[in-house]
Amino acid sequence: MSFFVIDRIKSRLHRDIVADPVLHGAILNLYLNGEAYPHRVDDYFPVGYVSEPELAAQMTRHAQEEDKHIALYRKAINRLGQEVVELPLSCIFNAVIRNHTEASFAIAANDDPDARTLKVAHFMAHAHCLEKRVARSLEYHVEACAHSASDYPTKAVGAVLADEYEHVRYTGEAVNALLPQRVANQVWAHHRRAEWRGNLDFSASQLRRVLVEHGQRWSGSRRGLYRASAWVLSGLLQVS
Repeated sequence: MSFFVIDRIKSRLHRDIVADPVLHGAILNLYLNGEAYPHRVDDYFPVGYVSEPELAAQMTRHAQEEDKHIALYRKAINRLGQEVVELPLSCIFNAVIRNHTEASFAIAANDDPDARTLKVAHFMAHAHCLEKRVARSLEYHVEACAHSASDYPTKAVGAVLADEYEHVRYTGEAVNALLPQRVANQVWAHHRRAEWRGNLDFSASQLRRVLVEHGQRWSGSRRGLYRASAWVLSGLLQVS
């Protein structure tokens, strides 16, 4: 499947989603739960183990902006007349990526300084790859929001997207600054593969979930298109 075809399907999917308040609310809940994920684990944003003040400040600001995004998504969902829901971890992109990630960034009390630095770098690489994918998804979504039943999601998603670009920038720079190039290359390879597999896994499973729970809101041709897309994604995951 060519990039052009994939791009057209993604654009069409996001437009179909935002055209229906129920579907739009369901997808905004996916984004919201991703932003809230750090509150459900104890190894995100290990600021206390970062010795460089500027990086520590960037991480603190990043965590604060995630909470701002929760508020923005919550308001957007409410404006659509939908409910905010807490989803299971299997529906959260961060958690799905971690299912494909062997490296840990949980810092133990007995880790030496080098081990701590490596784990901080692993977290930053994980965050970078995740945020980069989310930013691309939001680019599709903010463009589609012109067709939303409310104008607020456009403002909310646009504000989140602006922050995501900065998160992508600083996390990428941090990995390369924290580690020797050879080690950084290994860390990048690990997390890029984990994110690639996690994205296929997440996209296929969530597309199938939407089809099961809300498929009747689409025409038969749309259901067929998105069912086939989920099948292709699952196939790619099996061979990747």
